[in-house]
Amino acid sequence: MSLTLFGIIIVLIGGLLLVRSGMAAMLAFVMVATLFGGSAAIALPALGGSTIPPANLALLFLILRAVLPGPQQMERLGPALRANAFLIVFALYGVISAFIMPRLFAGAIAVTPLRPGAVRQLYEASPLHFSSQNITTAVYLMGTLIAGLGATIGAARPGAAPVIVRTGIAIAIAHAVLGFISILVAGTALDTLVEFFRNGNYAQLDQSIGGLNRMNGIWPEASGFAAYGGAWLIFMTELWLRDIKRRWTGFAALLLALALLISTSSTAYVTLGGYSVILLLRMALLPGSVSLRKGLALAAVVFAGVLIVLTAITLNAEALERFGRILSIMTVEKTDSFSGMQRLYWAMQGLDAFMATAGMGVGAGSFRSSSLITSIIGSMGVIGIVCFVSHLMRAFMPLRASTYAASVEGRGAVGAAASWTALLMLMPAAVSSPSPDPGVMWAVFSGLAVGLRTFGSAPARRTAQRPRPLTFSELKARHAS
Repeated sequence: MSLTLFGIIIVLIGGLLLVRSGMAAMLAFVMVATLFGGSAAIALPALGGSTIPPANLALLFLILRAVLPGPQQMERLGPALRANAFLIVFALYGVISAFIMPRLFAGAIAVTPLRPGAVRQLYEASPLHFSSQNITTAVYLMGTLIAGLGATIGAARPGAAPVIVRTGIAIAIAHAVLGFISILVAGTALDTLVEFFRNGNYAQLDQSIGGLNRMNGIWPEASGFAAYGGAWLIFMTELWLRDIKRRWTGFAALLLALALLISTSSTAYVTLGGYSVILLLRMALLPGSVSLRKGLALAAVVFAGVLIVLTAITLNAEALERFGRILSIMTVEKTDSFSGMQRLYWAMQGLDAFMATAGMGVGAGSFRSSSLITSIIGSMGVIGIVCFVSHLMRAFMPLRASTYAASVEGRGAVGAAASWTALLMLMPAAVSSPSPDPGVMWAVFSGLAVGLRTFGSAPARRTAQRPRPLTFSELKARHAS
């Protein structure tokens, strides 16, 4: 195990914040660290060359900040543990299953490993066995748990909501700008500056399609860039709908939408299309969830975007042909391609593993899927999927009116935006994720939702209402009266 340059930077900044700041600043630090999705903070050559990203290393400082003594620190830890009970069971069962199930069901089923290496045939598989990917996935699941707990505790602190919003705006704008830069410098000498941030041991896929460079920012490939950007697009849009720093959140959402639109990533189009449908349904079925003014603004943005694209490709025949080719590759041809059939096979492995183990799962990290849902079902069985869905509903809070109302203000509005993000950011993962780990970002958004909407100011309120002990003179005066 060795620290990279990014790891050293994370340790230095994390150590400084640990002694000089509180939970809100440490949470913002972790959120910023997630921006570097293609970087490695720790290299693990003993585990097949696996790497730990900066955000997961930053989580260690977040959990240390959560358990170190401080004002009402331990008083908030208990409620956070109870609020994340399903997430705790989900992660712990995943860790246990990663070490036990591959050995218990060794050879009982043939699966494609989580890291398959060079694929020689369409339905390539090998007998189930324990591997280094089980260990890596277990570490990631613990990171997800720490992120959820830390985000809950951090969001519960007074004054945390403005910090979260400002940090989110900065991350969203930076992610979009880095995406545009990656296209502008592709194939030039300046591309080495972008590659400097991609030191993680991830698959470096072909970043061009139809002769057009794909947008991936400082991430290893376009789908990861799009999934991360899609989450922040949803969060920024939900904040804008609730008039939380509407100029900045609206600008950030618009910039991200443009980046995702030209990213040529099917993950981006799943997010944009799915979220558009959800917004339309909310406007149609839930009056008041989206104001008329906001609805008209959204319609104007969509209309302007479509008009610009149609005008550009109509005036250029070559651009029209290229656009049609790219659209065909990313949609119609994708399902019938080698990759499409392979992904369908990977997704079905989860159901086969579930049946072969009587609902117990073959262990987190034991096989590669192409859907978060079937990956959880096949890896962690009934316990895993029930706990995952239960925690998701705990964060989304579907029975609360504040989840749908656009008139909610303050902490509740930011929390409701995080609730929608935690739910809808799973759309691309549901059709592409190879691992049962929902990820640090999902845990952060679900933790923000729980922390901001559940017991954010409860400890402070109880302290303020606690009666002051009477002095001897006051007792004497009361007795005399």
